[in-house]
Amino acid sequence: MTKELIRKYIWLIDTVNQAGSTGITFKDIRSKWERNDLLSGGIQYPKRSFHNHVTAIRELFGIEIACNKNTNSYYIANSRELKDCSGFKGWLLDALSLNNQLEESSQLKDRILLEENPSGRELLPTILEAMRDNKMLTFSYKPYWVEDDHISNLYHVEPYALKVFKRRWYLLGKYGDSPLKVYALDRILDIDIEFESFTLPADFDAESFFSSCFGIIVGDKTPQTIKLKVDAFQSKYLRSLPLHPSQKETERTEEYSVFTYFLRPTFDFVQELLTLRETTEVLTPKELRAEMARIGKTIAKRNGK
Repeated sequence: MTKELIRKYIWLIDTVNQAGSTGITFKDIRSKWERNDLLSGGIQYPKRSFHNHVTAIRELFGIEIACNKNTNSYYIANSRELKDCSGFKGWLLDALSLNNQLEESSQLKDRILLEENPSGRELLPTILEAMRDNKMLTFSYKPYWVEDDHISNLYHVEPYALKVFKRRWYLLGKYGDSPLKVYALDRILDIDIEFESFTLPADFDAESFFSSCFGIIVGDKTPQTIKLKVDAFQSKYLRSLPLHPSQKETERTEEYSVFTYFLRPTFDFVQELLTLRETTEVLTPKELRAEMARIGKTIAKRNGK
């Protein structure tokens, strides 16, 4: 499958999706196609090619472009799936769609600033191949807390899942009889696929494994109810982009809102709370409230006159 075909599929998905539930006629799709010189090359969109693309999109992405016979308009029958950007399909389509749009607007490249891609991505082909074939991985690993440049540990790991967090890739894997552990790809020095196979547990679900976490740290903390009191202005940001899927706004006034979460109060979550600065107060649990107070006092002492 060529890059050009993928670009055409994504363009068609975006075009039909933007039309919403009312749909868009083939005549209008063809008109938009012809105005896109990068995509069409000045060639008219054949009806047969359109139907071939619709079929390929259904088989490749599981997205159903249906036709309303009353209006002869095309729409996304399972559009709700496209709105779920937390899932792999939504993430992939969003990335491909953005790539299409940037290529079509290449003259604006100096005015569009993006974050760097997640670190460690050069290892992804090897890890993905091992995950696909259920093969063990061998790699040397050197955590940041190991200061000696010549010291690294050798691991034989069953690769279970991959996760991105704060522009870094992480591997969730099983090492011997130890519990599942997370490895940062940018701390892996050498990696090879072994001949030895492993069996992924039938009940393993990566999303469920991380469901009570913020970030990639699971640790030994128990998931619990956490309540944050957030000022009215900052609350707008949390409503538009929740900190965690469990977020619920349980109280709302003109001055503040209370957001409730069910997750593990790990280091990653504490770090995120610190980015909210003085806009946020931890109401419960008391242990997390005390930890935030302790950190605040330490910061004040170190930065005081």
